[in-house]
Amino acid sequence: MKYSYFSSERAGKVHYHFTALLNGKSVARPKENCGIACMINNPKNNTIQWYWVDKDDNIRWLREYRNYQDVDWLGTINDMKLREKENKESKHWLARGYIHDYPNEIDESCVWISSSYCEVFNKFFEVDHLLHPDMLLGYWGYTKADKEGINLSDCLLDDVRPMSVDLDYSIDQMKKRKNIIVYKEDIRRMARSWFLGGGQLIDISDETFYNNISLRINEARKFPRSMQVALDRYKIPYEMWSLDRGDFSAFGFDKNLPRYETEGTTTTIKPLHYHKIDGWIDRYVSEHGEI
Repeated sequence: MKYSYFSSERAGKVHYHFTALLNGKSVARPKENCGIACMINNPKNNTIQWYWVDKDDNIRWLREYRNYQDVDWLGTINDMKLREKENKESKHWLARGYIHDYPNEIDESCVWISSSYCEVFNKFFEVDHLLHPDMLLGYWGYTKADKEGINLSDCLLDDVRPMSVDLDYSIDQMKKRKNIIVYKEDIRRMARSWFLGGGQLIDISDETFYNNISLRINEARKFPRSMQVALDRYKIPYEMWSLDRGDFSAFGFDKNLPRYETEGTTTTIKPLHYHKIDGWIDRYVSEHGEI
């Protein structure tokens, strides 16, 4: 069985990714900070592969080697709780690599959107566990909730697919996988994750930061419902799974990290602002109890 993990941002992807690797399973993450570039971790042959589209619309590929057998998982996770800029110095390659460790030529040449990307989707569908599977249906190219433009939830509800893909092929491949849409029940915990790592508090006021992150949390809370509509549209079967109560056996894992072990990873806000977070959470819950 192969699995697809449908989630918003800041919805357990680090935990899921690491748990899959802990169990010796391959994982594809078909987007990077630079745009459409896919990283495939494969513990079975100790490789990382990247596929991306460059500025000349060429498909590119790279492979490097890593040792997955001796990963210090707790050390890796603890270093990932440092701010992204600080964990560049981590001795744990996976802590560095989750955010930063793709070659410079990818960062310098990859593009934000391209209809050619779907030419290598077959490589992504081969893996055991697939992150961001909605991208492979063409739902990519949206804007953040606090910016002008179309949001992901609107794309899903209205079937707006900014990236051209071979939709029939992707639908057929999705139907062969176990597709899981994850959702969050503990809204306070969800809000904490977003205020810690959902944006930068630089050159803006605390009020602007709070409002921006609140909009992003609201968008993330809409995702599970919107994703159900999109998958139902194409008759792609799926299951719902709670990040707070779900049994990890749903993903076929024999080994598991503690449920909240990766909380606080990929943090972007500076520590000098940490004392404000509980107040922001209280305010968010009082203002946005229902969406």
